[in-house]
Amino acid sequence: MKYVKYKPDKLLEKHIDFYWVLQTDSKYKPIKVPLFADACSDIFINLGGSPASFNGYAALQPGLVYIGGVSTSSCFVTSFPDSAFVGIRFKPGGLLVFYRLPLVEIVDQIVEFQDKDLALIADPDELLPERLDQLFLSKKNQADLFSPITEAVNYYKGQISVDLLAQNCNISTRTLERLFYINLGISPKEFIGIVKFRRALKILQEAHSKGKLLEIALEMGYYDHAHLTREIKKHSGLPPSAIWPGPSFP
Repeated sequence: MKYVKYKPDKLLEKHIDFYWVLQTDSKYKPIKVPLFADACSDIFINLGGSPASFNGYAALQPGLVYIGGVSTSSCFVTSFPDSAFVGIRFKPGGLLVFYRLPLVEIVDQIVEFQDKDLALIADPDELLPERLDQLFLSKKNQADLFSPITEAVNYYKGQISVDLLAQNCNISTRTLERLFYINLGISPKEFIGIVKFRRALKILQEAHSKGKLLEIALEMGYYDHAHLTREIKKHSGLPPSAIWPGPSFP
């Protein structure tokens, strides 16, 4: 299996995390790749000769473009021999800068997406990143009013209330809720929970002693280790013991 990531142009990196290419040969054995909640969105194209599956039931057919909305829980993707995918991973809120879409309708889903311009330039050669940069620079047509809000949540590592976040952004909680549903499809409370989970996940993967679970829970602003365990299971589908010290997951 070949998996390569490319950084976007500096003018795009505030909204696009990276471009990626995944290719398998005829001898590749299908495996389930776990994906944990992270509030990012993806657009990807199946350029190979075989389908892939999402959570074991949604077939991602060759020759089609798909969009994956914000994930709030764990899922898995299975690729097969002779696969080839090109994808774009958007940072939280980044997708709406390029496409006007009702994001609340595709939360936790992967659906077929129409973008002929993207499909035409998606050959996985060495010039792919340049072509994608040109395409998305031309598509960038929305003023970015949302990234400062997500940056504030990341700055506090998810340890901030909805009320305090609204206060820091000089807007009402009602306006904050509306902005989140428009730009992400989820509530600010859900996003804050995902950011906190990702931080806790990173600490868990780096930890060396399971005896530190309560310490990690309190450090991350959870009430106790039971609260941390519930949130880990909610967003990853696994208990902390299955992650610790564990490999890095997407």
